This record gives sequence, C-alpha cells and structure tokens, in this order.
Amino acid sequence: MSAFLGPIHHWLYHKIQFQEEWIQSILHAAEQNGWGSFAENLNADCGPADLRPLEESIDQGNIHGWLQQKIHAEEARFAVLVTELLKADASRLSALEEISYRFGQANAVPQGTSAAGAFRLLGDTLLDGMPCDHVNQVLEQEEDHVAWRQTQCLHHEFWEKAGGDAAVYYALRARMIQGMLSGSGLTFSTGENRRFAVGKG
Repeated sequence: MSAFLGPIHHWLYHKIQFQEEWIQSILHAAEQNGWGSFAENLNADCGPADLRPLEESIDQGNIHGWLQQKIHAEEARFAVLVTELLKADASRLSALEEISYRFGQANAVPQGTSAAGAFRLLGDTLLDGMPCDHVNQVLEQEEDHVAWRQTQCLHHEFWEKAGGDAAVYYALRARMIQGMLSGSGLTFSTGENRRFAVGKG
C-alpha cells in the first residue's frame, strides 16, 4: 500500500468502521436485554474502538501496519463479544441473529440494485482482510446473479482464540446480509466450502 492516504485506505477504514458499528449494535442490545455490560472488558481485552475520521487516527508513518492492526482488533472484538455472550447462554444465538438482521436492515441496499451491484456493495462493506488477501473469488457474474467463494477464512483464528466457533460468525453475517437485502428483491444464499451467492428471487 502507498505511504500516502488514498481512496483504498478510506475504503478499508469504512469496512473497519462498519464492523465496529455492528459490534456497537450488539453491545447496545446486550444492555437493553439485561445480558450485562461488556464494553469495558472488551476494550481491555481487545483494545478500544476508534471511530474518528481516518486522518485523525491513523499512523501516517505506518499506514499498512496500522490498518492491519485495526482489522485484527475488530475481528477480535467481534469474536470475543459474541463468544462471551453465548458462553453465558447459548440460546442467545437466535437473538443475536435478529440483532444482526436489524442492523443489516438499517444499512439496506437501495431498491433496484442489481445482484452485481449488491455484490460490489458487500465487497465495499464487509471486512475480509486486506485487499492483498484476495479473499473473494467470483465464480459466476451476471446482473441478476453473482456467485463467489472465499479462498481462505481469515476469521477462524480470532474465533478459535476466543474459544468460539467461526460458524457462528458466518451465521450472524448471513443474517446481517439478508437484512441488507431485505427490501431489494435480492436473496443471499450460502453453500459448502465457503460458497455464496446473491440473486433475484
């Protein structure tokens, strides 16, 4: 990556911020549901969130390293928070799925968006490592249908370290995406070996 801030850095920071907003929605719901307050412990375990504008927070002398560290912190924060919530009560999974769905609805894909447009929007929103990781490989692409696979899972290590299961992450992520697509006429589906698709119907 460049030593100077450019569009790709702002693009990646937006994805980091989006995941933190998702985390904040879960933290808020946890308090509202009487599950407890987790923000302080989460900050102590994984580092605090920083949602300031990129120019105010980034280490200009180490842009690539700073962004990588922020991605790792966000991955850890999500894994630790959800795993701790489910360790206390595994039945909370359905509530977490609903929280994620509502968060997706609050960040909905505009009506009339094509499947190809929705796929691009998901790529601009969801955190899947650094651009150089080339995680998402397109298998089929038409205006009304896009299928892709993840070439590697960059989330597993964080969930394993937290004592959780990355399958939970994918379940919550799927519900969040379904929420994003809920008013668009598009559907999101998952298959084996980390295969996914967005299409009409």
